Amino acid sequence: MDAQTRKRLEIPFADISVPAGFPSPATDYAEERINLNNFLIPHPESTFLVKCSGDSMINAFVPPRCLLLVDRSLTAQNGDMVLAHLQGEFTVKYLQRNDQRCRLVAANRKYPDIDISPEMGLVIWGVVTRIITDPKAL
Repeated sequence: MDAQTRKRLEIPFADISVPAGFPSPATDYAEERINLNNFLIPHPESTFLVKCSGDSMINAFVPPRCLLLVDRSLTAQNGDMVLAHLQGEFTVKYLQRNDQRCRLVAANRKYPDIDISPEMGLVIWGVVTRIITDPKAL
């Protein structure tokens, strides 16, 4: 294996260790190789992983224990799934905002919308760009 093939991209990872490496795919069926780092992580210097807990985003295909790829370089837009820090706690929700109001919305009707006021100190840490899950863990 040449040095170019062995290169790997390392990004910050919150509170979880991940074993490096994976089995090689069946090369008999591969037509071309792609660099998943470029495909999944366009901004590696501002991207990190967090582990999700709870079921507030379950209907957005975000199961408990999945990993979320979060890009801090993106400006959150209306409708984006975001990692937010609010009143001393982190949460993952959809951002809904317009000229009159801002709120965080769960993808599970069991959870109420969170209307945001300026004194609540909302900080958007980044935009969720990928959801990584183990189908056996569902």
